[in-house]
Amino acid sequence: MATRIGEEKLFGEVQRDEDRRWRAERRAREARRKTVERSWRERPESTRGLRATDVRKAEWRRAMRWRRQIQSVCGASGLTFTQWLILDSVRDLISETGDAVIQEEIAARLELDPATICEVMQRLEAKALVSRGADITCKAWRVFLTGRAEQLLRDIDARIEAASKAER
Repeated sequence: MATRIGEEKLFGEVQRDEDRRWRAERRAREARRKTVERSWRERPESTRGLRATDVRKAEWRRAMRWRRQIQSVCGASGLTFTQWLILDSVRDLISETGDAVIQEEIAARLELDPATICEVMQRLEAKALVSRGADITCKAWRVFLTGRAEQLLRDIDARIEAASKAER
């Protein structure tokens, strides 16, 4: 019995060592890949001979890393990435037009499905971050930011900007 416990302990230690090596190798591969992709951005001429698809996938992975960084900032404020993105876009559109915006404009700006915008708007309205009302034709929702949303966006702007500048 004691031998079996000793074997299990030894096997567990060997397994942990292998797991550590595997994780270290994976991190090293990821770091090398990021370095190569960074060189593509810094020296576009270095992409000659590469498939455009590979370059676009690298851009997409970089955007996903950025999204995770921003999500961590937003999460501390009780927002999801999508909620922040929509609030920020509403702020930009209102600034550009000087008036409330309709959800279709937001969907077009963000290239998101109108149903997604509608669903997120309902959640933002429940959090008292937007105020919605029917437009004059009663065919679209006009959206305003509440004072609470404007304050929230001001509070997280600097942290989001810092996270956006950080290269990972």
